[in-house]
Amino acid sequence: MTTRKRPRLSQWGSVKSWQREESITQCLRYSLQKKVLTDVTFKVGREQKSVQAHRLIISIRSGVFEAMFYGLLAEQGEIVIPEVEHDIFEQFLRYLYTDDVTMDGASVMGLLYVSKKYDVKTLEQKCLAYLSSSMTSDDACVILEQAHVFGEQELKEKALTFILENGDAVLKSSGVTDLCHECLVKIIQAEELETDEQSVFEAVVAWSESACRKQNKGITHENRRQVIGEAIKLVRFPTFDQKYFVKNVVPTNLLSDTEKLKILAHCVCPDENVSPFNGKKRIGVIRQEKIIIQRFTIKDNYCCTFFTDKDYGIIFSINQGASLLGFQLYGPYKRTTSNYDVRAFITDPTTDDVIEGSSVTKSVLVAAGTTTYDVEFPRPLKLSKDKRYNLIVNIKGPNSRCGGSDRSAVKNGSFVCSFFKCQESKHGNKLCSWTDVDVGQIPGLMFLV
Repeated sequence: MTTRKRPRLSQWGSVKSWQREESITQCLRYSLQKKVLTDVTFKVGREQKSVQAHRLIISIRSGVFEAMFYGLLAEQGEIVIPEVEHDIFEQFLRYLYTDDVTMDGASVMGLLYVSKKYDVKTLEQKCLAYLSSSMTSDDACVILEQAHVFGEQELKEKALTFILENGDAVLKSSGVTDLCHECLVKIIQAEELETDEQSVFEAVVAWSESACRKQNKGITHENRRQVIGEAIKLVRFPTFDQKYFVKNVVPTNLLSDTEKLKILAHCVCPDENVSPFNGKKRIGVIRQEKIIIQRFTIKDNYCCTFFTDKDYGIIFSINQGASLLGFQLYGPYKRTTSNYDVRAFITDPTTDDVIEGSSVTKSVLVAAGTTTYDVEFPRPLKLSKDKRYNLIVNIKGPNSRCGGSDRSAVKNGSFVCSFFKCQESKHGNKLCSWTDVDVGQIPGLMFLV
């Protein structure tokens, strides 16, 4: 039974209230910390530590908790959560009560798991934003793997891009051994991977030994080859220095005698067929410059009202091939922190068909005083020279700033982006007149050139 603490009496006999002159957040924080009027107990972590909370409060924040406590099969006793560590669950509850959370590399994965488990989308987004912005060579593989497990495609793409760009350092990190086979293959098959091929091979060897341990198999060359499978053929052995191949690859016995002879024959006579191995060096990441094309020169003289489910858009074209990273939108007109739900996609103006890979849907928390904020597509979109594209954005949220000018074309060096009046779209209502060539939303486009 949960013990309820009585309020203390002052020396004059009146109740000394902890609620007096406190904000609701402070009262909720106090009630959680001091276990005031709690009515549910969780047994958390491997040690089954007790954590007390309030059914009503956490049910207000989570539909999962609401179903758990007030549904047809409502839980009555203690709730056992063995897979979530005690300190993570306490941080999670503090967020439910106060919207306050302090995360770091040690806690973010646990918080992401528990926010998904109990469907707390706002905390989930904070975790994903933290992971996306704080990636390092040491934890990029762990983030890739967790994004893969949780089905977070956008974060997965960002982690993979980071790994490819920082391949040598990432492959030498201990995080490689945390990858599943599918994610390992995704990395080592990439043409854009920035590393020397010896690092690829050494990472595969380390991964194979770890996989054997995880599967309770002896670390023999047969077992290592078995856990790696066909992925061993993604290592570009024909590009190795012959001395390294003989001294370091051959002794591992990860290749059959036939495979070794084929690779050595190719090294001596490059015209010899080395299939299924690839005899060409990787191209590495092609370095591109990020360019932001600003449509407007006047940023703060207008105020737009967003209508629910109205599409805003602009047609544009570029004078050379490039990739579109994303676009910019204006922040709140009033200097307050605001939340915007953004849905965007690109269509072909001639057919109105949505271009594959161009869809993005996200909720964005915009800080007070922010003039513009960025929205990125899951991956850069390759665009063709002189072809017109119709960017359509649906925005739900408070009134925002708008821009104005008369810039039908914007030049950055030799790169030119031209803008054209938008048109009706079968994907939504008639496009708002505020978004035009010379006035409206969508103040910037972000390119890799």
